[in-house]
Amino acid sequence: MSLLLLLPCTAPSEVDGNNPIYFTMEKSETPGHAQKVLMWVVSILIFLSIQSLNAQNQADTVTDQVKNQIFHRLKNFSFGFYIDTYYNFTLGNRNDTSNIIPFSSNCPVQDQIRMNHAAIEIYYNAEQIRGKLVLQYGDAPNLLASPDAQFIKNLRQANFGFRLMKKMWIDFGYFLNPIGYESSWAVLNQLSTVTTGGYFEPGNLLGCKLSFAFSDKLNGGLMFGNPYSLAYAKNTHMAGVIFLNYNPLSNLSVTYNNFFGNQALIDADINNNILYNNFIVSYNPVKPLTFVGQLDFALQTNSELPPDTNKTATMFSGFIQANYKFLNHFAITARYEFFNDPDGFLSGFYIFNNQLRGLMMNGFTAGFEYRPVKFGYIRVAYRHLAANRKNLVFYGNTSDIFQALTFTTGVRF
Repeated sequence: MSLLLLLPCTAPSEVDGNNPIYFTMEKSETPGHAQKVLMWVVSILIFLSIQSLNAQNQADTVTDQVKNQIFHRLKNFSFGFYIDTYYNFTLGNRNDTSNIIPFSSNCPVQDQIRMNHAAIEIYYNAEQIRGKLVLQYGDAPNLLASPDAQFIKNLRQANFGFRLMKKMWIDFGYFLNPIGYESSWAVLNQLSTVTTGGYFEPGNLLGCKLSFAFSDKLNGGLMFGNPYSLAYAKNTHMAGVIFLNYNPLSNLSVTYNNFFGNQALIDADINNNILYNNFIVSYNPVKPLTFVGQLDFALQTNSELPPDTNKTATMFSGFIQANYKFLNHFAITARYEFFNDPDGFLSGFYIFNNQLRGLMMNGFTAGFEYRPVKFGYIRVAYRHLAANRKNLVFYGNTSDIFQALTFTTGVRF
């Protein structure tokens, strides 16, 4: 049976005047057809939803893969930040108008709140390759760069290397010189200030390094390149370094380093060949107590004072230091230092007993440290230096004695 449905048009018919037109549709055709259409629509919507979910899952998978690749590349990287500030309260001659404290590897400016270093460290260590990039800014790098190498003052390290054998590496770039126990970075020292001898030690090298671990107790290597420091101004002669570290006991270490090369200018008629020897001993008789001793001995050809300038000049320097830690956050440190460069081939010339000679100095430093956290420190130290009589190297060339209270604080993480 069929049913006639009369449906009016929404607008009057142009054929039949004002009379509406009616259409017919059979009832038996409506339910079955509508169900089929509805089923098709629902199926299409479900299909589209599934496709959308699959696309989202694929996008998430790609994102995860990108993340994994980034993390895989970054897993060999490590990063660090270092900031150190200081204040030198000079004692004694308050009429001194100079700002710079002579022979300072760090904390060089007096009577001002200053920044020693602000640095960023980036390290990469993988099985077959490694690298270092350390950028720095502050008073110490500004003053320690030689006049003809100012372009390098904000670069502390920049090198990369390859593993040649299981225990052998070769590296290329700009390196820290292994000579010396102390560092211009105060955070690496027990006392923030560096000895006078440390100021005259050879500086960084631009070249290559070969290092080898002979055993768990002995390692060493060779370095060749051009030196960059105030004491050893850059020239086109190559210089070399040999370094050896020996740990016969878990609480005892012995280190020998040397520096050798021609320090004369490239167009000089004579050679000034130097051999700078550095010995370091560190000993921990008990866990909180550390003793450190260092002795430097250097020779340089054609460098004696007149009348015979063709003879070999010598230099001695060193220090003895004791550090004691207590109550997890505190430490006290005492240090005695000496420096003697009779022919002045490193330090320059001064008057002593109406005669020309190089710098001779000794002094002591005592300091207190508080570490509120493992990566931060607050320090105060008293330093006393005495040069030869009438050397007049301090307070604007008016005194042989220097005294100061040095306050430093810093973080490295």
